[in-house]
Amino acid sequence: MTKQRLNRYRTIDGLRGIAALSVVFYHLSGNLKLELSQLLPDFITLAFSYGYLGVPIFFVISGFVISLSIGSNKITKKYFGNFILRRSIRLDPTYWVSIILAIILLFIKAEFIGTTYHLPSFSNIFSHMFYLQDLLEVSPLISVVYWTLCLEVQLYIFYIITVWVSQQFHKEEVAPHDQHIHSLLILLVGLFSLAADYKLINVSHPGLFIAYWHYFLMGVLVSNVIRNLTYSKCTLFVWIFIEILFQSTIFIKPYSIGGIIACAFIYILWRKDLLDSVFTGKGFQFFGTISYTLYLIHPDIGWKVISVAKLLLQDHMSPLVGGAIFMFGLTISIACAYALHVIIERPTLILCNKLKNNTFSQIFSIKKYFNRI
Repeated sequence: MTKQRLNRYRTIDGLRGIAALSVVFYHLSGNLKLELSQLLPDFITLAFSYGYLGVPIFFVISGFVISLSIGSNKITKKYFGNFILRRSIRLDPTYWVSIILAIILLFIKAEFIGTTYHLPSFSNIFSHMFYLQDLLEVSPLISVVYWTLCLEVQLYIFYIITVWVSQQFHKEEVAPHDQHIHSLLILLVGLFSLAADYKLINVSHPGLFIAYWHYFLMGVLVSNVIRNLTYSKCTLFVWIFIEILFQSTIFIKPYSIGGIIACAFIYILWRKDLLDSVFTGKGFQFFGTISYTLYLIHPDIGWKVISVAKLLLQDHMSPLVGGAIFMFGLTISIACAYALHVIIERPTLILCNKLKNNTFSQIFSIKKYFNRI
C-alpha cells in the first residue's frame, strides 16, 4: 500500500460528510421542532434528534487521520513547526471568515427583528480566533459549534507531543511497527479520559479536551491497526471492551456509543478492503469536501434564515410551510458552505499540500493558488 493510499481514504471523506450533515439536521430541525414533528414520521424526527452524534464520529475520524498523517515520522523542531503551520493554514482562514460571517449575520438578524445586540468585544473575538474561548470562559460565545475546534486543536498538539515524548525514550531509531511507549502513554491518558467523561474524576477547568480524548483515541487505535503496529489489534479490541464495560456498568452514554460504532465501522470496512469503496459516490464526496465549511456556518446561516422566515410567515405557519422553510435553510447552508470552500478553504488546502511537500519557495505565490479556484 502506498503512502498516499494509506493517508487518504475516500470512505473517510464520505463518512465525514455524513457526520456533518447529521449535525446540520440536528441543529436546523431544532428550530422547527413542532412543525417537523407534525409533518415527518416519528423515526425521521427521532433520527434528527440524535444528529449530534455526528460530533463523536468527527472525533474518531480526527484521531484516525492525525495518526495516519504523523505515522512514524521523527518529530524534530522542523517537523513540529511544519505540522503546526500546516494545521494553522488548513483551519484558521476558513474559521476566521466564519467568525466574521457569524458576527455580521447576528447583527443583521438583530436589526431585522428589532432586538438589542452588542458586538463582541475585541478580547472576545481574539479568544475565539485562537481557540481559547472555552478555556477562558468567554461570554457570549459567537457560535455553538466552535467548542469542538478548541478540542481539535488541543488534540493536534497533544498527539504530536506524545509522539515526541515517546521517541525520547529510544536512543536508537525504533522500527515503524514498534511503538510500545507511545501506545502505553496514550492508553493511560485514555483511561483518565474515560474516568473524566463518566464523572468518576472531576476535571474542574472548562474547555479542556481531556474528557474527550478517548473518542479521538479510538480513531488512533484503528489507524494503528492499519499501520500494522505490534499488538495493535489486541489493543484495539481490549480498548473497545473497556468502552463497552463503562457503558454497561456505569451509565449509557450516547456519545460513547456513537464513537464505538464509528470505530468498529472503520475497522470492519478496512478488514473487508472496503475503506476506499463505501460512501464514495459523488453526493457523499461532495458533502465530505464541504464538511468543514458546512459544519462551521450552518448555525449562523441556516438557523438565522429559518428564524427570519418564521418571523415573516408566523401567521401562515403550518407543517408543510415548516418543512419548506427547513429545506430552504438547509439549501442556503449548503450553498454558502460550498462558496466558502471554493473561495477560502480550497486555496488553503493547496497551500497545505505545497508545504507538506516542502516546496517553501512556492508557498508565498498566493496569486497562483487563487487562480486555480
